[in-house]
Amino acid sequence: MAGLVEEMPEETVKQLSADQELLYRLARAVQCGSVPDAVARRKIGELNHARWLTLGSRILRLYMSTAVPSSELKQLVNFLLLHYIPMWFTIRLNSGCTLGSKNLYRSVELLRRLPKKIQKIVRPVIQRNAYWAHPEQLLLAMVADEDDKTRQDAIHHIAGARQRQMVGVRPFKLPEINFEATHFTELIDWEKELVTEPPLLSELSGEELEAVAATPHSVPPYPVHTQAVERVVRTVTEASSKVLGEKARHGLITARLRHRRMLPAFTTKRDAVPV
Repeated sequence: MAGLVEEMPEETVKQLSADQELLYRLARAVQCGSVPDAVARRKIGELNHARWLTLGSRILRLYMSTAVPSSELKQLVNFLLLHYIPMWFTIRLNSGCTLGSKNLYRSVELLRRLPKKIQKIVRPVIQRNAYWAHPEQLLLAMVADEDDKTRQDAIHHIAGARQRQMVGVRPFKLPEINFEATHFTELIDWEKELVTEPPLLSELSGEELEAVAATPHSVPPYPVHTQAVERVVRTVTEASSKVLGEKARHGLITARLRHRRMLPAFTTKRDAVPV
């Protein structure tokens, strides 16, 4: 079956979690029309909030084991290979906050390749979660973009937002997405939306802002994928409940992360060799 899950370097695949790796290998197998025995025998993890990728793996495994797949099953697999899985790994490989809006545009771009029936189902979901189409997020992507005109437009919008000088808490309202956009800057109608300055850029002086026209601005690479953020929040919360003080908390967190990197990863229990 045709799909858009691109081949990744083996070193990159090894850095994925077990669930992510299995989903990737199953997707590639469906696209290529053959599945290695080792992948076919892999056990799929339980389905829960922390391991929701396993649902996609189960659907792909069902498709491969069905002699005559139904039209409904084919539609699900088609959605997985043309949108869901490509977007998952796009976000996984492009996880900085300046790439969030570009990832969203990529999602809209892939959506247009799906049947109209599927688009009607998926569009409301993307619209309800259009946080990366907010003007502040778009401006973060624009100031770090390599295109000179895109950065000039960002400077223009930020300068206008500074002149308005809003008093009080600025409202964060999800914008209406333009699903016909041909560039990530076209995801919204800038004339209709209330444009406010991103907090990460608020400390830039007028001269520093103008300098962005010549050189892309360097923004700290905060992660965009929710699962990674959830893991960080959980780790910090657990550390805060065990130790007192910023220094002790930081020490516990770094020690725990260092320990996790030292632990070997096993695909199955059979791979574990007792010492």
